[in-house]
Formats: sequence, structure tokens, C-alpha cells
Amino acid sequence: SLLGYSVEKNIAPKLEWLQNYLDLDEGQLRKIVLRQPTLLGRNMAPKLEWVQRRLDLDNAQLKKMVVTSPSLLSISIEDKIEPNLDWLQTRLDLDAPELRKMVLSHPPLLYYSVEDNLEPKLNFLEEELGLPVSEVRASIVT
Repeated sequence: SLLGYSVEKNIAPKLEWLQNYLDLDEGQLRKIVLRQPTLLGRNMAPKLEWVQRRLDLDNAQLKKMVVTSPSLLSISIEDKIEPNLDWLQTRLDLDAPELRKMVLSHPPLLYYSVEDNLEPKLNFLEEELGLPVSEVRASIVT
């Protein structure tokens, strides 16, 4: 709970760091905190740096992803984000710019369930509609 954190040790420094790191205005910062209050107890730097490096994002792109989908800050890199990126890239035969474009247009792809969401939908598009992987990829990336 947010009430369990120290203002001086946790809340204020983390809010200041996040606002400065992502160049957030007050409204954007408020939106993120309201949607993910537990992030104030976490070290967000490694995750943000990893996502930025892995997807080769500039600062504005990283900011857009976090503001659009604050839950990204609470998702495990090892358990969800990295496996999803690897799966999407392999399954759809995406190069790095295509993967970046896809994730920027729909950040929840980083934490959707592959087994329960992504794979069944892609299989449906390919098998039931007869779409080749290239058309499925084009429809998602654009």
C-alpha cells in the first residue's frame, strides 16, 4: 500500500526521479501514480533502461509507452516482457524496427499472455482466415 512508504525515503525521491527521467508533467505523473501506486516502492531505473535499450527507444518514445501503459512499470522483465518480445519477434519474423513500431503502437503486447491471448489470435487469423504470416505481421505493425 502507498501508505506504507516513507515520504522522504520512497515517495518524494521516486516521484522526482520518475518525473525527471521521463520529463513528465504533473498530470502525466499523477496518472501513472494513480494507476500504479506500488511502483513507488520499486527501483524503476533498471526496467526503464532495459526496455529503452532492448527496443532502441528515444526518450520521447519511452515516455509515451509509460504514460500510455503505466502497468509496464510493474511487469517483470524476466518473466513477461523479455519472453513476449522474443516471442513476437520470432513468431512474426520481425526485425528490430518492426518490433519497436508494434510495441509503441500497442504497449500492452509486452504483458499480454502469449498462451491465452496472442497465440490463439494469431492462429485464428492464419488458420481460420487463411492469412499468411506476412499479412498478419503487416496488419499489426502498421
